[in-house]
Amino acid sequence: MSSLSLHLGCGLVHRPGWINVDRYAAAAADVLADVLRLPFGDGVAQAVQADQLVEHLGYVATTYAFYEWARVLALGGTLVVETPDREETLRAALARETSVDARPWLLGAEQQGMGHRYLFAAAELAALAAQTGFVEIEVTTESWSPAHPVLRLTARRGERTAASLFLERLHGAVVSCGLVDPLDAPPYLEAVERVGEQISPLVENPTPMALAQMVGVAARYSPRLATCVLDALPDQGPWPAAELARAYHLLAELERTHFPARLACRWRTRAKVAGTARLAWALLEREVSLYLTAGLYPAQGLDGALLDFDTATAELLPEDREVWFFCHEALAELSRRLTARGVRAWAHGEAAGARRALALALDYDPAGLWPRWNLARFFVAQGRPLDALEHYEPLQEIIPVGLRPALEREVDAVVGRAGDPAAYAVPLSDPVELLQRGG
Repeated sequence: MSSLSLHLGCGLVHRPGWINVDRYAAAAADVLADVLRLPFGDGVAQAVQADQLVEHLGYVATTYAFYEWARVLALGGTLVVETPDREETLRAALARETSVDARPWLLGAEQQGMGHRYLFAAAELAALAAQTGFVEIEVTTESWSPAHPVLRLTARRGERTAASLFLERLHGAVVSCGLVDPLDAPPYLEAVERVGEQISPLVENPTPMALAQMVGVAARYSPRLATCVLDALPDQGPWPAAELARAYHLLAELERTHFPARLACRWRTRAKVAGTARLAWALLEREVSLYLTAGLYPAQGLDGALLDFDTATAELLPEDREVWFFCHEALAELSRRLTARGVRAWAHGEAAGARRALALALDYDPAGLWPRWNLARFFVAQGRPLDALEHYEPLQEIIPVGLRPALEREVDAVVGRAGDPAAYAVPLSDPVELLQRGG
């Protein structure tokens, strides 16, 4: 086993005999590096220790960190993590005799990098270690003082398989290429995890079909993610070289031609009547699958799929180009931003800009409550009640129970049953406001 021992997030504590690593503390660190992307090879360390570090990373970044630390540890290598105990720290912060001393242990300090993003409970920390490939996991509660309760996790690096090594490398690759910043978690993080789960069983089967499946699964989200998948393969040697080179070439071309933006364009322009968005999404996935297959296997009778998709996505809007990872979550986030833009334009009397932004928001997320409700109100303000009702009707299917009375009163006013429709001819800043006001 390697004799390398890594002391991560060392701060101003230099541990003799260890390689002390920190992102900021040049005075004590032997290596200045991000603990999410360590400059060490696979399986080179016998020990990794991180004291009072993961609470500064947050839950998501700690997940990525554990994958990275599993990558650098040799089989049987030891991981030790110490961090404030969430449950005991909360008790100490609420107890009169320990409250003052426990607050910094709960929240951290206000200096750069010293605030606490997340405190773990023992079961969470153990589950995270198991998820990322560790065995013989033990979490104990210790106390430096009554105000500073500590969780101490010890675990060993389990058996390394092709699938586990792939997941370790994939998490590192998406951080290195800039696709994911775990410290500023983007809305599509769950999609990245789904891709990893779907592809990891394929890595032990180095065939052209498995390679095509990998590209097909990942590229429909982002060609950059698919490139990370190929880069993360434990050993590219057994994979068919010609197909691997063709896959890299296709992904470079997809990246150059803004493939996620083109997918957003195709989704935006698809006909999606109320209640059929799921079917429209399934049809788009089939179209994308044919397109990627045609790109991997040219001259196989799929040229029509290439031409149809290229023609349909030839004119990208600036909003399409905001999408560089294509999934439901990313589109919903874009829809929320566009709705906010539309509400602002409407509030400033810019009717054309408001209608465009709200309509686009609905094109990207046809199940969106906020854009649809605002578009209905926009038509009320324009004196077009029939157009308004076209949007009020689908709201009945997606509205939370607590907002239903407010919507019913609004529709009653618009159709002339009761109330003044002018009261609803204004932008709705956020439906949550209606809940807070009791509907």
